[in-house]
Amino acid sequence: MDITAALTDDEIAVLADSERACEAATRSLEHIRAGNAIKAGAFTSFEESLRVKNTLDAFEAHANEQASWETLAVLVNCEYALYALNQDTPLRNNPFLSHWVEAIQRLSSGARAAQAVDGQVRRNGTGPLREEINVVRVGFIKALLLGSADTDQFVRLSPRQLHKTFVESGYAPGFEIGMYVRMLEEEGIYEGTPAPQRAAEPDRKDTSSSAPPRPKPKPSDSQHWKRDLLLRLQHDPAAAIPDLTHLPLELSSLDFLTTLLQDATLQRLSLDPAPLISDYIQHALRLTEAMGQPPPPAGSSSPSASTASSSSVSDEDLDHGREAQTRAVKLLLLFMRNLVRKALLPPQALYFEIQEVCVRYVWIGEVREFRAWVEEGGRGDGDGEI
Repeated sequence: MDITAALTDDEIAVLADSERACEAATRSLEHIRAGNAIKAGAFTSFEESLRVKNTLDAFEAHANEQASWETLAVLVNCEYALYALNQDTPLRNNPFLSHWVEAIQRLSSGARAAQAVDGQVRRNGTGPLREEINVVRVGFIKALLLGSADTDQFVRLSPRQLHKTFVESGYAPGFEIGMYVRMLEEEGIYEGTPAPQRAAEPDRKDTSSSAPPRPKPKPSDSQHWKRDLLLRLQHDPAAAIPDLTHLPLELSSLDFLTTLLQDATLQRLSLDPAPLISDYIQHALRLTEAMGQPPPPAGSSSPSASTASSSSVSDEDLDHGREAQTRAVKLLLLFMRNLVRKALLPPQALYFEIQEVCVRYVWIGEVREFRAWVEEGGRGDGDGEI
């Protein structure tokens, strides 16, 4: 999937009608989308959501340059389309919750200023002001997040009717953004206030009593596996490659792989580095996905654990939870950014891996920054170095 894909002209056209109810416009969009899926293959809801979000971003930039009724309609209908595509996902797990919270925070200052504007501009026959578009979007997003009767009431209105409600009539739904910010903090998307130390101590005590902490490898151990793996790559590459592509997602592993590429070690051994690195990143993505699942019951082990090499990792060895998953993704981003920035591998060699990270973990801010960096051609120094 092209992560920069947007809606087609036909799809945008059905969303640009400012006289048509949002609910009806979204139904027409779904009808067109169903036809496109038959021709081009089915798309997931998240892939469709990205197309809508990319279109929304483009029209928001257009609204800053030239506001119009069509622009207002596309923006409002895109917000509802995002909501409709993800309405079966619990709100705290919705990948676009951070977008809506940030939109409310970003647009609210202009929205407040616009509520004092009289109707002279509209009586002269021109379109809404940019600030008025912000008013409508903020009010509509709040209604979507509030759900239930609020959502049902407003999605049956056209963008012009929403403008009349939120701008001309000055209606503002009761809304407390702090609740949604806390959701994002609890899910690890926003960095929240640390919990009091005394509240964490009982959990730490219980955990340590049932599962003693794993010993960290000593530096000598780290150097040993590196020398051993390098020797096996030289003398028995067929046996060593599976271990190389299944190293743990840790800084020492990434440093080892980066060094192999920088020194052209793999090329000297007649090994193509691109598929090996791609296989490693796929392995790291599977580990990262497993981190998002509950830990296995005590005493159980994965089928592959008994055959894993000393340099690989089993599910029992993984940290679990959203925070651990986020740390793993950031480490993987640093590695991939390094590969591209140092020209160790071309971005095309990592095309599918980059897409998977950017789609699966779009809720992480650093992933969105990485995506923008890749789209700009991978220019700049990046955020760090391995």
